Amino acid sequence: MLEDLPTAELAAYVRKWDGHLSRYFGPRMDPAGKRILVIGSQFGPEILWALKRGAAHVVGVDPAPARTDALEAALVEAGLGDRLDAFEMISGTTHTLGEMGGFDYVMSNNVFEHIHDLAHTLMSLRRFVPARGNRIVIFADPLFYSSAGHHLRAGPWDHLTQSAAELEPTVPPRQWEAYRTQLNGMTITDFLGAVRDSGMILLDLGIVADRALDRFAELRPLISPGLKPMDLCCEGIACTLAFPENI
Repeated sequence: MLEDLPTAELAAYVRKWDGHLSRYFGPRMDPAGKRILVIGSQFGPEILWALKRGAAHVVGVDPAPARTDALEAALVEAGLGDRLDAFEMISGTTHTLGEMGGFDYVMSNNVFEHIHDLAHTLMSLRRFVPARGNRIVIFADPLFYSSAGHHLRAGPWDHLTQSAAELEPTVPPRQWEAYRTQLNGMTITDFLGAVRDSGMILLDLGIVADRALDRFAELRPLISPGLKPMDLCCEGIACTLAFPENI
């Protein structure tokens, strides 16, 4: 597991997300001089990305206890050894965080497909973005019904073409537990409903088409006909959100 990696290897993992973050977050936010809150910061790739682009201060929050050595090593390697005091990593959630003040941006990468109460969590962000111009940027991938939505080392849509009894023996126990308990089954329409219910405004929306589209026609007969092609073939979403007071 990632948390067991030595510092150098984990720092490489933190660095490898730079291109992905630039692709999906770069067009939606400019970190320079900004105060940023990262939801689900884990080992800090989003923090590194933001600090490399001139963020003034970045706070990462994650339910798991924070390990900072890999992020610190990645910052030093990037020539940002003088910015080690420009971030903090907190163990908790948006519901348990104390008073943090306002942030220019809240960002979250590959987290919302794991959160079970979407609308409640989205509403909990409101206190962190109190000012006009503040924005929330979210990327979530892979969504549960997409080909890789199982988050396992398994084939496309295996979680929908096989029974649990067939799939479980092929998966390490720790991964199986995560599959059973840490995925929310969210579709794009579920997410948009949560955005609407939380009183937010959708400013832009992009999708990631499924990585295994070329196999969909072949595998579709094995998947329940009650599942809709749109949900099966929408792998991910990227969006910018705001509350009315941010506009």
